[in-house]
Amino acid sequence: MSVAAGRWHTGLVTAAAPDRLDRASFVPLYFQLQELLKEKIEFGSWQPGDALPSETELCAAYDVSRTVVRQALAILEQDGQIERVRGRGTFVAVPKIEQRVGGISRLLLGRGAGPQLAVLDSREQEASRRIADQLGIAPGAAILRVMSLLRIGAAPVALFDSFFPAAGIGDLERMLQPKAAITLPLDLPARPFELTRSSVAIETSFCSKWEAEQLEIPFRGAVFVTLCTEHRRFRGGEEPIEVARAVYRVDKVQFRFDVSADGAQPQAVWQLAAGAVPTQSSSMVTSK
Repeated sequence: MSVAAGRWHTGLVTAAAPDRLDRASFVPLYFQLQELLKEKIEFGSWQPGDALPSETELCAAYDVSRTVVRQALAILEQDGQIERVRGRGTFVAVPKIEQRVGGISRLLLGRGAGPQLAVLDSREQEASRRIADQLGIAPGAAILRVMSLLRIGAAPVALFDSFFPAAGIGDLERMLQPKAAITLPLDLPARPFELTRSSVAIETSFCSKWEAEQLEIPFRGAVFVTLCTEHRRFRGGEEPIEVARAVYRVDKVQFRFDVSADGAQPQAVWQLAAGAVPTQSSSMVTSK
């Protein structure tokens, strides 16, 4: 099962359904049309970079007005399924970048290509009781606090506030220097540690003035917030290695939770989804 925090794909149209609109349905024609076009994209009838039929051709094929076609295409464009290029036409968009939900340690040690992590600030400080409890260390122990901004292309996507034990993160501390710009994936000769599970809470909120400035969105604009604890393998078991709060732009990111039929722990991932609409919900998951 896949549930996305963003536009919900209803499944009203299936691969076996007729390639036509149901005019007796309560579902608006424009929404039916975008479902049909979405199915063609998702089932490979059109490949990334392929041109879609023109608005005139779609009007004729489905016997609908230009207004209906434009409304359907607007939804697909907001969902990141298509790209409209002035003077050229409408094209199937390239697949969205997808990343496992977690802290910056998972970004740095992962294999996803494309994003860039800009370190805004990095400094040692004493752990508060709350952070100490989450990291499993004594209050007042030395920790490394890192503020960083995730960019994909020119667009800021997420702002991270991460806390690590001062000892034990190896080469990552050297990389996470103030003003560092890190292009992912990293080319490391050896990984400083092996990540295991992530405990993640996801909710909606409104950004502060500083968060708005960093993410280049309006003050008090809606955002997704994730609260995460990353764990690493340690002495036959595991221990916390990072506590992070991340603020994501709702117009750039879509979350998905994959749950297996046997009831195993769900896996949470995020992907770019231009124009995704936020939902007022909160969820706690543990990803393995």
